[in-house]
Amino acid sequence: MPCKTKKTSKLCTQTATASEYEKLNKIELLNIVSKLQCQLKEAEKSETLRKNESRAIRLVGIAYAIIDKNHQITTINETLLDLTGFTKKHTLKKNLFDYLLSTNDNNLIQKIKDSLQNNTNWQGEVLCRKKGKKFFTAWFVIAKFEDKKNKTEGYTAAFWDITRFKDNEKMLQEMAHFDVLTKLPNRSLMYDRLKQALTFASRYRLLIAVMLIDLDRFKEINDTLGHHVGDQLLVEASSRLSSAIRKSDTAARMGGDEFLVILPDVGSATNAAHLAQKFNSLLSSPFSLSGHELYISASIGVTIFPNDGSDSDVLIKNADTAMYHAKAQGKNNFKFFTEDINKSTVERFVLETRFRQALDKLEFHLNYQPKVDIKTGRISGMEALLRWYHPDQGQVRPTLFIPLAEETGLIIPLGEWALREACRQNKEWQDEGLRPIRVSVNLSVRQFRKRDFLSVVKEILCETKLDPKYLMLEITESTIIEDITGTISMLNDLRDAGVSVSIDDFGTGYSSLNYLNKFSLDELKIDASFISDLTIPENCRVVESIIALAHGLHHKVVAEGVETRNQLEFLRSNNCDEIQGYYFSKPLSAETLHDLLKKDPVFET
Repeated sequence: MPCKTKKTSKLCTQTATASEYEKLNKIELLNIVSKLQCQLKEAEKSETLRKNESRAIRLVGIAYAIIDKNHQITTINETLLDLTGFTKKHTLKKNLFDYLLSTNDNNLIQKIKDSLQNNTNWQGEVLCRKKGKKFFTAWFVIAKFEDKKNKTEGYTAAFWDITRFKDNEKMLQEMAHFDVLTKLPNRSLMYDRLKQALTFASRYRLLIAVMLIDLDRFKEINDTLGHHVGDQLLVEASSRLSSAIRKSDTAARMGGDEFLVILPDVGSATNAAHLAQKFNSLLSSPFSLSGHELYISASIGVTIFPNDGSDSDVLIKNADTAMYHAKAQGKNNFKFFTEDINKSTVERFVLETRFRQALDKLEFHLNYQPKVDIKTGRISGMEALLRWYHPDQGQVRPTLFIPLAEETGLIIPLGEWALREACRQNKEWQDEGLRPIRVSVNLSVRQFRKRDFLSVVKEILCETKLDPKYLMLEITESTIIEDITGTISMLNDLRDAGVSVSIDDFGTGYSSLNYLNKFSLDELKIDASFISDLTIPENCRVVESIIALAHGLHHKVVAEGVETRNQLEFLRSNNCDEIQGYYFSKPLSAETLHDLLKKDPVFET
């Protein structure tokens, strides 16, 4: 009896990644699945014919299973058992999707089930289970079969192991896109990644750094010791470069002894300079190869997108130009393509290097600026101010090194040193018999948000034996408003520890008046920008309002930047509590302030 034609629906397909098995799949697998369905229905077919078909199916490596409408496996062939390593006993009556198909991709499994639910056959690439918790990749075809009333009776699932094709595909892809010797991306893949990086950076206005790295003395080593040593050197150099970059970066071999590094979203030219310096350091360390200890260096050219160009070829050409400039100036260094960027970046890099050395050598010290009580004219406190005196460069402006310290994170150890030194010095003067006054120390947001900050403050107070009431910490408006809940908690903890807190530069930030009364504060410092020109009516009104607000919240008010008698008179008439500025004293060294405190003068206010 001929096979009855069943009602079929349009086949839903997925594109395979290897054309060879995709073509075979479309022609062979669907035919086989169709034959399997017919075979199940043709009771009159001879046993010999069925055996021949089964043998043919096994020869072409097709594994199949019959499942019922609840996806339970009812029938399997020997090929499926060979392929998976499972036995009939452990396979029959199991759910196909839970047992044979890997559930690592739940979205794919659901997509297959949805297709079956919508009476649509499905085929595509899946990951299947094997005995021993192993997996193999298969081209999978599943099609339904119906009973005489056109109701779904079950499904036929066929598997074709395509692991060999996938392995070949992967090998071909690696040969096409990766350097055979170093395993780094080759020129082709490098251009593709650079193009993608440029597209993304253009959309989101990001900076990209492109570096061309040439190994100095490589040709000499290659010619002298042979290509096998030269190859080992290239492999080891590649490994060192790869170890220094992020996952989002690309280090590629351009050919010979040249490498190109792409740094998407580099942030700044300074960051690029740091990495270039790191490459120089890594590549100048000795290489131990084939019994030889070899020394090389690198000349590095750096170019920045979009400053130096927006095209891949232009950027690579610029990096090449900068690299030759670095090589011409003695090798073992790096140069930026744009001279202005090169100059400013190198200067900043040198400054940061010196800054790190200064921290190790303790080249920092504290100056102190007195605060004067406007009613008594006596010194009521002092602010500790960080200063850096470099042996060769002289005094370095705080406006240069403080932002640098913030950016690099070095503000944390530097700030902790300043806090400890201020407490130590204040306690020393008190032990000497000088009148006790409070010392104020500025905090960075990094310090204030550090989890162990409170513990650090308590530890320093315990170590220096300074009474907490003689320490005041100054924070900015932006710091307190950044995390309201965290700020309230920290300020309460500091108050419980007996430490006072002041808001520095008040009026320049964006603090909410709704929150000010919730903060455990002791003092508001009016920013010097409002004091510098009190001839402007708006400035006068701001100062008057800050003083009234502070007193309404029971906070003291300190005006900083006071330089003239007129400014002093205005502040006194508006009941400002303390004055800080050149009118009374500039920041003084510890020795000079010590002498002033011994005299304990009364200033004319």
